[in-house]
Amino acid sequence: MGYSSPMTAGNRSIDGQLLITDRLRIRSAHVSDAPLIHRLWIDPRVTTFVGFPSGIPTSEAEIEVQIKRDWERPLKQLLIVERLADGEPVGEVKLGEPGQDGISEPDIKLFPDHWAQGYGTELWGTMIAHLFGQDGCKIVQGTPNVANTASIRMMERCGMTRMGEGRFVPSGPLRDSMTDVPHYVYQITRKAWTERGATPVADA
Repeated sequence: MGYSSPMTAGNRSIDGQLLITDRLRIRSAHVSDAPLIHRLWIDPRVTTFVGFPSGIPTSEAEIEVQIKRDWERPLKQLLIVERLADGEPVGEVKLGEPGQDGISEPDIKLFPDHWAQGYGTELWGTMIAHLFGQDGCKIVQGTPNVANTASIRMMERCGMTRMGEGRFVPSGPLRDSMTDVPHYVYQITRKAWTERGATPVADA
């Protein structure tokens, strides 16, 4: 299972393509992708583990605004994942800008039809490699729901270590549509990633 380095300096090639793995292409989301992202985000199967048992309460128009707002920020913008073989959309990801502490938190959402095919591990390893190519990223972190065994396995296959656990408690308007999220905290440092040869463990 492979992953790649950034395609070009500046994190984006001319056609918006960002990264390529053995089987997948990760590219910048365009406004025309808003219906696709909306369909993914309102699917309870995709969002229950992140605290939205009825889907994320958003609209295509709001997603369009987000795409436009973050277009010039490659580590924050929404990205579309497609199969190399036929261009079939697989899901949406975000790399995650590092904070002042140097921690980046990537995110992956895949359509259920593409679960259990090793795509998550393939993408996660690629995203870690890319983030550690950025000067500001010292640690990549993930916070999977304690019940999301697939996400936990994915992070462990990529060499991440469980550092602790926590609980996200929504407040304000989110409280009406979001539930508490008990989660683990997984991390990998740039040093640990380099020492393991930057190779995700193959799926079992």
